[in-house]
Amino acid sequence: MSEASPTRVLVHLGERRDDHSTATGALLRRLEATGRFRLEVARGLHHIGAFQVVLAASEQALEDAEADALVAHVARGGGLLALGATLAAWSGRSQLTGLFGWVPGEPGPEAELVVRPVAGGPISDRLDEEILLRGRLHLGEATPPDATVLLTVPWHYAEHAVAFMRQAGAGRCVQLGLGHSPATMASPVLGQLVQRCLQLAAGRGPAPPSGIGLYGFGAIGREHAGAAVAVPGLELRGVCDRAPARLAAAAAEFGVPTHSDSRDLLADPAVDTVVVGVPPALHAPAVLECLAAGKHVVCEKPFALRGAEADEMSRAAAAGGLTLTVYQSRRWDPDYVAFRDAARSGAIGEPFYLESFIGGFGHPCSYWHSHEPVSGGTIYDWGSHYLDWVLMLFDEPVVSVSAVAHKRVWMDVTNSDQVRVDILFEGGKQAGFLQSDIAAASKPKWFLLGTGGALT
Repeated sequence: MSEASPTRVLVHLGERRDDHSTATGALLRRLEATGRFRLEVARGLHHIGAFQVVLAASEQALEDAEADALVAHVARGGGLLALGATLAAWSGRSQLTGLFGWVPGEPGPEAELVVRPVAGGPISDRLDEEILLRGRLHLGEATPPDATVLLTVPWHYAEHAVAFMRQAGAGRCVQLGLGHSPATMASPVLGQLVQRCLQLAAGRGPAPPSGIGLYGFGAIGREHAGAAVAVPGLELRGVCDRAPARLAAAAAEFGVPTHSDSRDLLADPAVDTVVVGVPPALHAPAVLECLAAGKHVVCEKPFALRGAEADEMSRAAAAGGLTLTVYQSRRWDPDYVAFRDAARSGAIGEPFYLESFIGGFGHPCSYWHSHEPVSGGTIYDWGSHYLDWVLMLFDEPVVSVSAVAHKRVWMDVTNSDQVRVDILFEGGKQAGFLQSDIAAASKPKWFLLGTGGALT
């Protein structure tokens, strides 16, 4: 499966303050993580011939030679994205403001801005109608009539452009007047806007919809199908399952091609990404089959039942230049997000000891979830989420992992009745997770101790 090569971007930062440098670094890492850009940071702008786009996030004026190099870069078809107050810092160079056809005015006070993507514009797809970001609005002159307005901000009962694109010679100049503060610069939302503006400056349009295929159409498969239909930018293009009744249900409910043989699904060029939703014991062979067919893969949790399988899948994805990820939906559970943010806020000092729990006293289900050779065992169910949460709360290297399982009551199933996992981190932090079907008394879902307080 061929994909466009990454856009080569020269990043010009000038002399950034320390707080801005940290936030800008977060933005650049986010851009590189998309795989769409190859970034190179430079202080000067004297050697830009090898780059398609210049991303400028500077607070200093340019030398004459640097300004001339930028003008020549755009004239021969290159792109230029001026971020935040960059164009204001360059306002003394008429050749640069001439590229944009616009001179920024004095900045207004910092405030929360209601940023509105222009409907039907080149960067508006799949963006919210209104985005809240803090910033300073440079009112200045009217946007040049030959510019394409990308984002507007209502200010004193008038709509002002905060981002626009203008053709200059054979190249394109984009002004994105957001990112004045470190917090905004580090925002994932700003990263999304910068990504789209860079693509526009490079002359590349928005990415086409991604075609989704489902490898398995059980209960979770139906949820994935609904999401693929509901999310802009995704299109459900095929379903594979061994059960005729499930295929009939998929065809009736979603109207997409169905396949009883995975090879037929994977041979469809309209399918870009495959969601693997078969029982855990089959994850590794299914994922490897999809990767061998050149498809990106989203694998349901648990990712694998053995470390060797995880390593093999990861190597296969890397060798094919393909994306492979685990569907960790519960990273966005509201209760966890609130707990995580409170823990990171410093309100309880430095967190150092965590206990987590899920369970009760009741008969396990008779479905394959309770059959250890297929499920992986008790800890592979909720443990996939809880241990993922733990590793996001404590990011120090893991020193040791130990576990104890009990088999005492539910003899008709092969999973353990209860499992406790204990993790020791470098520096002495501790975390434990208990999943139990024989807990007659409950415990808090979370019990976190810090050097200045606690959270439950």
